[in-house]
Amino acid sequence: MSCDVQNAVAAKSSLVFNALDPRCEARAEALESQKGWSDSTSSHRSGRALQSLTDDYFARLDALCPEGFTFGFHFRFSRPAFTRTTYREDWMRAYSKWNFIVADPSVVWAIAHSGFTRWSNIDLRDPLGVFSTAAEHGYRYGLTIGHGSQDSRTFGTCARGDREFSDAEAAEISDLVRELHNLITPNWHLKPHQKAALELVARDMTYDAICGALNISRTALKNRLNGAKRVLGASTTAEAVRIALERGILETRSFTGISRHLPIAP
Repeated sequence: MSCDVQNAVAAKSSLVFNALDPRCEARAEALESQKGWSDSTSSHRSGRALQSLTDDYFARLDALCPEGFTFGFHFRFSRPAFTRTTYREDWMRAYSKWNFIVADPSVVWAIAHSGFTRWSNIDLRDPLGVFSTAAEHGYRYGLTIGHGSQDSRTFGTCARGDREFSDAEAAEISDLVRELHNLITPNWHLKPHQKAALELVARDMTYDAICGALNISRTALKNRLNGAKRVLGASTTAEAVRIALERGILETRSFTGISRHLPIAP
């Protein structure tokens, strides 16, 4: 049976293609992509709009927290669905090296309370010296923020070295984190073959190496990556990788993921 006949049959009756022929596979994925395009156009636009709004909120956080912040959104089973960190690399390395998260007073407060508080107001034991070490790295004043239910908790911190955050700044930062908690949802449905392709891109493999590992053609790989970009609302493959890593969709044992201290997906 020719590829054209196979494609026609599959398009009409959703029968499985002959996966042994990469030309048929490429046409199959192209047809699937074309077929789903009109159905996914509105959701793609919606995804792009959501990503734009999310980026706008993070830009406002950047302006309010110029010296850095870290927030994890929708923690479930001790892992966030999405994380964003802008603290300096030296502080993040020290925080990870000394496993501060296991006894960080700011984390304890954020898990048990909603809203915000200044680090100077947290009256909890600090056995590992998290706050003093933060001060040594230039982060003398900070805020801790927590929002959401315990089964999908969002929390994190922002800090600076020159002064306390004002009441107005603290309230606005807390409001932005709460809005981001409501905007960001942990369910992005990449198909297994799209996720596999994007995972290998995140591991810095070449397209030829990815095609060899997955036993697919370059055309089929392109279709898979295009599909992943549509689902994630990304314009480029690099942007899709960034979004998927931040949302915990992909494993982060690649150099890219580890260097950004991103969460390891289940």
